Order: sequence, then C-alpha cells, then structure tokens
Amino acid sequence: MAESINPIVWAIILGLSPSLIWLVFWRHLVKRGREPMGLVLICFLLGAASVLLATYFQGAVKGVLTDTTTRIVVWAGIEEVLKFCVFLIVVRKSAYNDDALDPAMYMIAVALGFAALENIFYILKPGASFNITAGLLTGGLRFFGSTLLHAIASCFVGIVITLSPRAIKGFGMLLGVCGAIFLHATFNFFILKNDTASFIQIYGYLWIVAVISHVILEKFRRMPPLVAAA
Repeated sequence: MAESINPIVWAIILGLSPSLIWLVFWRHLVKRGREPMGLVLICFLLGAASVLLATYFQGAVKGVLTDTTTRIVVWAGIEEVLKFCVFLIVVRKSAYNDDALDPAMYMIAVALGFAALENIFYILKPGASFNITAGLLTGGLRFFGSTLLHAIASCFVGIVITLSPRAIKGFGMLLGVCGAIFLHATFNFFILKNDTASFIQIYGYLWIVAVISHVILEKFRRMPPLVAAA
C-alpha cells in the first residue's frame, strides 16, 4: 500500500510533518488572543516560498565564495535575512503584532514554512531511487535538527525584538538577525564536520538553546499585551 503512493506525495507528507508538529508545539504557548490562523498560514507559506529565493541567491554567490567557512556564514545569512524580511513586510506593522509573544510566534511560523519546503527538497533528492525508509530517517533527523534549528534561530530574532526598547528597536532587529545567523552557521559548521562527536555536540547545544527559548517565551506569555508593539 505504502509503495503505491507517489514519491512526491510521500516527500510532502514527510517534509511537512516535522514543521507542523513543531508549529503545534510552539503555539501551545499562545493562550491569550491567539494570532489569526490566516496570518500564521501566510507567514508559513511565504517562509516556504523564500526557500526559492534563498536557493537562487546561494547559487549566485557559490562560485564567488571559495572559503568554506565564509560560504557557511553567507548562506546562513541569506536564509535568516529572507525569513526576517517576511516578518518585516507582513507582520511588523500588523494590528495582530500586539503581544510580547507575537514576534517570536510569527517568526517561528515563517521559519517552519521555510524548513518544510527545504525538507521536501531533501527527501526528494534520491529522485528515482526514492526510498520510504530513507525518507523517514531523513524526516526524523531533520525534525530533531535542522527544522528545530530554523525555528530556534528565528525565535531568537523575535525574542530580541520583544526585549528591545522602542527607541532602539531597529538595532534590536539587527542584533536578532545577527544572532540567528550565528546560531545557524554554527550548526551547519559542526554538521559539515561529519563526525559523531560533532553531531552529539551540536545537537546538545541546539536543544539547550531550545529549552532556554521555551522558558523565555513562557515568561513572555505572562506579560501584558502591547509589549511587543514596534
């Protein structure tokens, strides 16, 4: 039965699942004045669409960047800047961006949309040799790794936006994006080392940051509205 399903359908299912699971998990924090699902969906879809732009820009600079470390940082920067631009254009001035949690929640929605399409592309990589077991393993690894990374990096941007005083909100946004790039590039650097010790180290680091982020967002949940207004 499973083998009769089109590989593209399997890739969509396995690619979307990690992002949707994480989206449900993070949104359990939002109890007061939930953001409209329509706006969350727009953020998710535009986050996914930004993968195409990221692929284009990364391809454009690939031949220019010969140093591996520089390429890792620049590619991470492209992805984080594009995700932030979705928030900046769609959400920042929205009337629904009126709560301390909102910047982080919308940024997470954008990030998980980005991760979803990226996951689908990764799972489809084998092409004609698509294997359900390999797809499940890829989806599982990306659930615990890169999908969470995208969410945490973007969450960091939202946290810094909320904590930044109105007078230096622009600087706070810049600082948040730079921090997200650092988190993203550090993860990619360790993953590309391709050894067990590096995998354990970076996954442990990622989950520690995830727990800290969750604690901070739990604090935001208890704050009064309008704290996050930009």
